[in-house]
Amino acid sequence: MAVTRELKIWHAALPGLVRSDAVFSLMLWVAVFSVAAAVVAVPSIPISVRYSAGLAAVAYLFICVELTRMQRPVPGRQVLFGVADLAVVMALGALSAAYVPYAHVLLFFGAARLAARFRDPRILAAGLLLLWPFEAAGHAAPLAMLMDLFLVLMTMWLVVFLTTTADRAKETVARQGALAAVTSGLARARDEDGLFAELAGLAPALAPGCAWAFWAKDPTGDEFRAVRWAGLGDGELPGFTFTPTLGADANQAVLIQGPLPGTSFGECTLIQPTAGERGLNGLITVAGRAGELDAPTQGLIRAVGDEMGATLLRLATLDEERQQTEAMEQANRLAGLAAPYAADQRAALGAIRPALADLLRSESLHLEWVNGDRLQLVVPEGDPLQDHAPSWLPLAGTRTAEAQLEGRALREPLAGRRPEDLFGVPAGLRHIAIAPLRCAEVEGTLQIARRLPRAYAASEVLVLERLAERLGVLFAAATPAGSVVNSTTGGVL
Repeated sequence: MAVTRELKIWHAALPGLVRSDAVFSLMLWVAVFSVAAAVVAVPSIPISVRYSAGLAAVAYLFICVELTRMQRPVPGRQVLFGVADLAVVMALGALSAAYVPYAHVLLFFGAARLAARFRDPRILAAGLLLLWPFEAAGHAAPLAMLMDLFLVLMTMWLVVFLTTTADRAKETVARQGALAAVTSGLARARDEDGLFAELAGLAPALAPGCAWAFWAKDPTGDEFRAVRWAGLGDGELPGFTFTPTLGADANQAVLIQGPLPGTSFGECTLIQPTAGERGLNGLITVAGRAGELDAPTQGLIRAVGDEMGATLLRLATLDEERQQTEAMEQANRLAGLAAPYAADQRAALGAIRPALADLLRSESLHLEWVNGDRLQLVVPEGDPLQDHAPSWLPLAGTRTAEAQLEGRALREPLAGRRPEDLFGVPAGLRHIAIAPLRCAEVEGTLQIARRLPRAYAASEVLVLERLAERLGVLFAAATPAGSVVNSTTGGVL
């Protein structure tokens, strides 16, 4: 059982050893035990030196094996390894330099091991400590000491340079792989929720120590709304809305001093705008230490921003197409309900109103026809406006006048500033949407209103516009040429 357990421990540790710089440890181990064996095997060497060399090698082996096989986290594990490397090289150097001709290999292998373990130019100072026992025991000439010092320092510098270069190359490859994963994930996104979920899940790998937040632009203003975020501590959330101060070129990233908006995370924050054909459509904010937001990282964030902007544009186009299709289908269904009553507009509106209440949460539906400088209102039975709206209304200042003048749909709250509000507000209506309507030669508008305190969305107004188009054709086909608005029947006769 003990052997099986030990094999499992080393089986778990082996992949990490193979992927790491274990070759430098192997070199040092071979040198340590070769020199120690050479010292122990020579009878002429004092017994105290032989015992000390053997014990130093065994102690070094024990420490390295125990630290390697421990599966739980050990604070300062690398520092303990480094101290063990330094101690065994210095001890064996002092003990064997006078007896073993090739003891100097310990010096260079130990220097390489320390440099590969810490990968920092400051570790070169440890080369002086490594050299001291060898030179003190061997009584080397000054020139030989100088050459040894030069070789040790150059060996350590070369190992530091090569290992850090390899680490940077691996990091670059990993980042490019993460960027490719982000690009692939965004290409699969079919809606904004999926897009921001992919970004929050994949993009933080490009700068793991940073906090990320992804923002969508409000179509009606300059504010940005936080949609997804990653890398923040428990309980921290970015601000709900954010209005950044960008440079002269709004598409260029801006690095500001301070944490991520709405949080306490980070020394500085990179604000990367994203854009489509119609201007800015989102933001990426990345907060962290100044060293983490270096030029290569900013380049990767810029690439993510380009992909995010292009994907938002693609999704907006798809969403518009989907909304157009859905609006046409819904308008066709509603117009089909009115088709049997095409000759009686009030009855046609009454047939549509229940379905419209379910579809668009709108209790009121009525027509307003332009007749000179007046409007004729056609209100179906059971409509909230039935007991409040007049049959005729002056055209000036009405929403119908504005919709006809501008040739577009309107949506706004009933705030008491328009003539229609005099009867819309008493009926309990809060928001209204208006679409221009043309029936033969007669101009007018189709209007819906709701009691909910929620403004009409663009998709809802689109359904109203498509319904107005179809009702205009439907009423025109059922009306004789040259007809006029008749207030008695409430329709075109």
